[in-house]
Amino acid sequence: MGTIDSAAAQQLTAALAAGPTALIAQLSTWFLELPGARTMTYLATSPDKTMTHRIGTSDPQNFPIGGFDILDDGAWTRRVFGEKQPVIANTLEEMVHFIPEAEGLVEIGHGATMCAPVIIAGEVRGVVCVLGPAGIFTPDFLARFNALLPLAGLIFAFEGISIKR
Repeated sequence: MGTIDSAAAQQLTAALAAGPTALIAQLSTWFLELPGARTMTYLATSPDKTMTHRIGTSDPQNFPIGGFDILDDGAWTRRVFGEKQPVIANTLEEMVHFIPEAEGLVEIGHGATMCAPVIIAGEVRGVVCVLGPAGIFTPDFLARFNALLPLAGLIFAFEGISIKR
């Protein structure tokens, strides 16, 4: 296993000490360095596992903190919470299958979206979503994203992070 570089370790340490908002901001900085990534959102799973709510965003105008979504029996929920696999949609056609509001995402400049579950002790504790232009989810992008994703698990270690606010 490789090690995290010293500067990144210092940034991560400072963000952890400052709390979840700082950690989300630091992780967003790193995720948004991936080629084509434009927007990050972070969803926490409610303790009763009936809904998710947005606890972090890099675009508060279009994706404000506090949005709630009921976990229904739709394709997105089945994929992320049932199969515990990411939704990876590189085109509008792929997005429509999982995300009912896909056309609205395209209207604000996002032709692709990925929502990856953060699994801790076998449970989906949260979801990290990245949006950008159509076609960004190349093998290289996915490899780099997946190298950062475990760090997002630290967000969900903060006490009370998944409680409705």
